[in-house]
Amino acid sequence: MKKLNKRQKLTSVIAIIIVAIILAIIITTNIINNSIGSEGYLSANSNAYSNLIANYIKKGITIGGITGTLESLNTFDATATPEDIAYGKTAYVKGEKITGTYRTLKDLEIGDYVAYKPDQASSYSLTASVSGHTSNQTIPQDNLNWRILGKNDDGTVNLISDTTTSTNIYLGGAIGYNNGVYILNDIVAKQYSNSSLGVTARSLTIEDIEAGMTESGLNYVHSYTSGDGVEWGKTKNYSTYKYYPYLYTRENGSGINTTTTKKDGINQSDSYYTVATTEKYTQASTILTVTQTLYERNVISTYYKNSDFYDLIYSNSGYWLSTRFANCYSDYADFGLCFVAYNGIYGSLMFRSNSYESNSFSALKPVVSLEANLEISSGDGNTPETAYQLANF
Repeated sequence: MKKLNKRQKLTSVIAIIIVAIILAIIITTNIINNSIGSEGYLSANSNAYSNLIANYIKKGITIGGITGTLESLNTFDATATPEDIAYGKTAYVKGEKITGTYRTLKDLEIGDYVAYKPDQASSYSLTASVSGHTSNQTIPQDNLNWRILGKNDDGTVNLISDTTTSTNIYLGGAIGYNNGVYILNDIVAKQYSNSSLGVTARSLTIEDIEAGMTESGLNYVHSYTSGDGVEWGKTKNYSTYKYYPYLYTRENGSGINTTTTKKDGINQSDSYYTVATTEKYTQASTILTVTQTLYERNVISTYYKNSDFYDLIYSNSGYWLSTRFANCYSDYADFGLCFVAYNGIYGSLMFRSNSYESNSFSALKPVVSLEANLEISSGDGNTPETAYQLANF
């Protein structure tokens, strides 16, 4: 027999190795096929396996004394659509992975435009007898755009008008102080509410603004002291000039003929009245105690949790807040309403404790609170023209 040379020997060895590998693959495949069911589950023939878990074995198959509980999932009879699934969430329907598109107001971001439509309303008539102004006023309803301002703990979402109203509201004197918050809220409620949504509009308050501040921002505005050195939240007593608007005696922080201030009264943004009053002012007989509630501060965006929130508040200037204030000087105290202007919060004098009266004007910034679960049907919220549309409205 002819001897094989080295090259032939090497070729033969390689061929034998290849045949061995092929046979090993065939044998292994048969073992796996016998051990695993047709749908990819371990079968009863896999006796060599141990420490198996029932959840990983096909239901009805017993391996090593463990009976499987895993059931195959058939998604081909599923009927869900992307519109039925929460925005950004995924699910398998008819064998395919789909991403949900269903979203509600709570899924939107601060600054997003929402196509909120108030009920059609007629012009609001404001008489001089309750405003403290020298003449009657007529305030028309404006066609405003609306944006997300923030989300509340009670499950609602605040929308704010993108711009101020076109008409200024004049208020003045003690009667303007007494009626101011009521009048501002009443105008907005009558012109920017939506009965089908059960929404009553209101005027923006200082509490709305503070809700968007960081801790450092709040510390900054609350560290304010009046021109005569009275710190925010502190009191001053007046025994000479001690006139005050009637409403002040009902407010927290007031003290009439006492140095003890009221703590069970109304807050500075509460209307109190359900109809406009004709009450003006009176005088304490002995002492008037006033709490400093005004702060006049220019603020920067870093004092806010969200820069879009900051822009919504300060992109427009010259509008009332439905929030009263008291400001303490050495000889007298000022009473008035707060307003936003020039990237800051300020106070407009209406009545002074020496009985001096003043008059001022500003526009409005309406706010509405909608249920967070209201469905969004379309839109991207980037512009007024592509505002998010509320389904069924």
